Order: sequence, then structure tokens, then C-alpha cells
Amino acid sequence: MAASLPWVAASVGAIPLAVHDAENGILVPAENVEALAAGMARLLQDAAERTRMGAAARSLAEREFSADRMTADTLKVYRQARLEGFPKDRPGEEQP
Repeated sequence: MAASLPWVAASVGAIPLAVHDAENGILVPAENVEALAAGMARLLQDAAERTRMGAAARSLAEREFSADRMTADTLKVYRQARLEGFPKDRPGEEQP
């Protein structure tokens, strides 16, 4: 993504949180080799679509996965834990 390249990926787990079908990549069903090959061929054959999706992938990477963003999100969790306490510090809540 940060390299301005679109993804072709299986729609499993958390992957759809980062790869948005036809926006910054192509999502295919899990274990579907034909769909995976078709997605790759589509991007290989269409330079304009590949470039557009690659730019969108780069934009998402910069916005959602930058070091600044991850640092800010981590600090937010620490601040929240400090203000609210950890679950073991709150009555009625158990540790996982």
C-alpha cells in the first residue's frame, strides 16, 4: 500500500479493513484461485485502474497506518487506561 500498489487479496480476517474492493485493491473469496488470478490479470491489463487503486492504497496507508497515527492511537489507549483504570482495577470486571 505504501508503495502505491493495489492489492489482490482474499477477503478473510481483518484484510477487508485495509483493502476496499475496487477502491484500493481487489478482494476475492478465500481459496478461490481462479478469482485471485482474474484479479491479478485485471490489474495487469488496466494500467489506469492499477494507478488509481495504487494511489488510493497509498493515501489509506498514509492516513491510517503511518507511524504518527499509530503513535497517537497507542497514546490514546494509554491515556484512557490511566483515566479509567485497567479492568482488574474496576469492580465486577475480570481479566481476559
